[in-house]
Amino acid sequence: MGEKPVFRKATWSDLDDIVRIYDKSHDAEETGLTTTGWLRDIYPVRPVAEASLKRDDMYVAEVDGRVAATGVINQIQVDVYADCDWVYKGPDDDVSVLHTLAVDPDARGMGIGPAFVKYWEKLAADEGCSILRIDTNAINKRARAMYAKLGYIESGIVPTVFNGIPGVDLVLMEKFNGTEIQRRLREMQDDKYADFQIALIPGKARECTIGVRTPQLRAYAKDLMKAAKADEEARKELESFLNILPHKYFDEMQLHAFIISEIKDFDECMEAVERFLPYVDNWATCDQLSPKVFGKKKGERLVHGAELLEHIDKWLASDRTYTVRFGMGMLMQHFLDEEFDPAWMERIASVRSDEYYINMMIAWYFATALAKQPDAAMKVLHDGRLDKWTHNKAIQKATESRRITDEMKAYLRTLKIR
Repeated sequence: MGEKPVFRKATWSDLDDIVRIYDKSHDAEETGLTTTGWLRDIYPVRPVAEASLKRDDMYVAEVDGRVAATGVINQIQVDVYADCDWVYKGPDDDVSVLHTLAVDPDARGMGIGPAFVKYWEKLAADEGCSILRIDTNAINKRARAMYAKLGYIESGIVPTVFNGIPGVDLVLMEKFNGTEIQRRLREMQDDKYADFQIALIPGKARECTIGVRTPQLRAYAKDLMKAAKADEEARKELESFLNILPHKYFDEMQLHAFIISEIKDFDECMEAVERFLPYVDNWATCDQLSPKVFGKKKGERLVHGAELLEHIDKWLASDRTYTVRFGMGMLMQHFLDEEFDPAWMERIASVRSDEYYINMMIAWYFATALAKQPDAAMKVLHDGRLDKWTHNKAIQKATESRRITDEMKAYLRTLKIR
């Protein structure tokens, strides 16, 4: 054996070779050449390989045309993983696991084990997994040393019965496998802030939240845009990030929204917005998406007002909650001043929805309109154009605003529907 190993997905024709490696590993264990803690006829055995081949998650390394190593790569986490306080937390679909890495004892010392791990890392990265987890028996000092050298940290040791082997102290190890952008987000992580933030966003799971503060995300978005202009590799990295939708973490979606908001070309920005909107699933990301180019003016008029209104018209007709909310937000932000047209206010007033976050945006729109276009907004309230809840919520938000006079606040309170 002298060539570099070639890694590939295993086939059923590899089964006997895989079992041969298992048997030779047991021989080495029983003669004291290795200390994996594996037991013959218990683990690993032929049924383990057969089950993996059925799942299509068995991989092998070939050297000189012979199978020299085998391992299972999937997203199946051992039960005791739930007992570990992992450094890198995330949803299950962001975790890749390497199981039962076995190298032919005759091929040891050739670097096949570390090469197999590197192959797994590349495969996981290609599949979009930023977290790697692996385990080994505490007595397997050779494996522990190898993984440590490859950058894995030991995050816990859990006593367990492992695949039928009693009395195992299972060492749980992990490594971050993300892109540079993902790595930077982890460096800005604040667990306490994540706990606070997730409480404000219904439906978001804690494991999908890193916990990066909004000012840091805004600043990082600007840094990424600046770097992309100056460096080709930075540009490619940013493009790669923007091409991943949906992202697995709330913070990544927020960063994406802030990056889009910095795009200066209207058509490029609108294309990015249209790609992004279908994946927005919470009010925070929706409301943070605020492209600066949409508000670009020449004199007192919006440069791209007509084009923006065409898209808003389509967004308001969407069946997606946050696409509708975003369209309303754009009307509120850009079309309640010089560009105001009562027809769009009528359009907002005519919307009827069971979605809380749409109705909240309608209320917010009219609370803002009472400050900027009071006559038109007041007429909508007088005419009872809004449903009771939204009508009263708009009045509540207006009376909490500093932009509304005390006199108007007093009058608005008389318009509440009891």
